[in-house]
Amino acid sequence: MLDQYKEKTPKDPTIRAKFNTYRFADYKDHVIDLLMRVTRVSVETVKITEAMKGAKRD
Repeated sequence: MLDQYKEKTPKDPTIRAKFNTYRFADYKDHVIDLLMRVTRVSVETVKITEAMKGAKRD
């Protein structure tokens, strides 16, 4: 996920000069929020799967 938000510099100098306006700092809060969501979903998924392992099956 972090790779998608990493700052990348275009190789073409014309494109770099005209369109290279992305700055990670502009999206830092969004990325942190996204990381927190992904982490929460992962933790909840582990809790659910552990509960399913311990559940009685008929």
